[in-house]
Amino acid sequence: MSKMTEEKANELMDAGYHCSQVLAYHVAEELGLDKAEWLKLTSGLGGGCNHGDTCGAITGAIIGLGAVYGFCEENYSEEKDEIIKEKVKELQERFIEKHGSVLCRDLLDGYDNADPNSESSDDTWDNCGMYCADAAVIWDEIVG
Repeated sequence: MSKMTEEKANELMDAGYHCSQVLAYHVAEELGLDKAEWLKLTSGLGGGCNHGDTCGAITGAIIGLGAVYGFCEENYSEEKDEIIKEKVKELQERFIEKHGSVLCRDLLDGYDNADPNSESSDDTWDNCGMYCADAAVIWDEIVG
């Protein structure tokens, strides 16, 4: 497995990718999936789905867990359903333990891009690379 670092996450975000896409990039690379497709699929999830809700690094990682542990009509079982729920819960709990929240607006010190009265500062997004790298490490450890 290649490691997603804060520096790599920042490079990707400086290139215009959202936090959700940073995780999609990592997952696609790790699983040998089509990066372009994964980047497209996750492009609307950044900034807490552009609403300050669950951080895109988390939603991107959750989609990555679905790629490994998910199910569909052909392979559904209650056991598979429980496994994906447990993996998602573990990801969120471990991220919360480290950063206090999975909500974008909390992680960005109250900035909410869905609120037209909310103002960002020059350092609002400074920790996003770290959040992406940490979410990727947790994903890596869960997927093993």
